[in-house]
Amino acid sequence: MRSNAGTLAPREQAAIPPERSAAHPLMVPFTRAVGAHWIGARDGSVELCLPYARPVRDPDRGGIDDRAIMALLDHACGAAVYASLKHPAPIATLDLRVAFQRAAPATTDIVVTAHTSHVTPTAAFVSAAAHAGAGAALATASATFIIGAAPGGERDTDVALPWKPARAFDVGDVASLDSFEEFLGLVRDGSHMHMPFADRLIGAVMLPALHGGAVASLLASAAHSLAAAASGRSEHLASISVQYLRAGRAEATTGSAEFDKRGARSMVISCSAKQAKGAREVARAQCVFVVPSDARAS
Repeated sequence: MRSNAGTLAPREQAAIPPERSAAHPLMVPFTRAVGAHWIGARDGSVELCLPYARPVRDPDRGGIDDRAIMALLDHACGAAVYASLKHPAPIATLDLRVAFQRAAPATTDIVVTAHTSHVTPTAAFVSAAAHAGAGAALATASATFIIGAAPGGERDTDVALPWKPARAFDVGDVASLDSFEEFLGLVRDGSHMHMPFADRLIGAVMLPALHGGAVASLLASAAHSLAAAASGRSEHLASISVQYLRAGRAEATTGSAEFDKRGARSMVISCSAKQAKGAREVARAQCVFVVPSDARAS
C-alpha cells in the first residue's frame, strides 16, 4: 500500500540544494536498503516515506517494525537539521528519544515528518513523528545534534561529504529478507545480542560508520530479549532514550541489557552497544516497557 502524502515545496533557504536532499536517502546504504525515499521539505520541516516491504516488517504484527520506524525517525531528524542550516556544516546525533504509541497497521507505508525547533551555532534540537495515514502518530521522537562535527568527531565544512563515499557499498539482496530483524542480521548469544557488520547498516559513508538507527535498533533488541526472557512473553516497548557516545565503526557490534527496575506494571532496562570485543562503547540506552493489564491480572 503506497502512501498518499502530498509533496512539499522545497525550502529555498536550505543549505543543501533540494535535489541533493532528495538524493541523500539513496546515497546512504541503510536508507537505500530499507527503501526510504524523500517526499519534500518546507518551513524547517522534512518528510520521508518508508514503504511497507518484507525486509522492514514485523512478522508477528504484520506492519512495519517499530525498530525500522525508529531508524527512519532518526534519519529524518538529521535531514531536518541539514535543511535548517544557513551554511553547510557536518552534524552528529548526540541523543535520540522515541516514544511508541501504537503499532503500525498491516502492510501500510509510514510517513515521517521532522522539524528543527531551534538551532544554535553548536547544536540543533529536532522533533519528529511517524504516521500511517490520518490519525494519531504511531511514534514520536526528539533529538539533539551537535553542529560542526561529523560522527567520530570529523570536522569539515563540506556538507557534500555524504555524497562522496570512500568506497562502494553493496547492500546485497535485501528483497530476500523476511523481517527487519533479519535485515539487521541479529543473533542472540546468551545474554547478548550480536549484530554482524554488513554494508547495508552504514549511515555515514565517509568514515564509514553505522547508521544511528541501526545502533538504536540493536539496543532496543537487546532490551526486548531480556524483557521477554524474564516474562516469558513479548513485552511492549513504550519508550527508548539513546545516547550516542562515539561513532559505531564498520564492524560487528554487541548489545547487552540489564534491569534497572522490574515491577508488576513496568520494567526499566539499561542497554549498552560495544565494539572491539567490548573495549569500545558506542552508545547507551534506557528502555521503558509497560506490562499489559491482562498480563498483570494473570
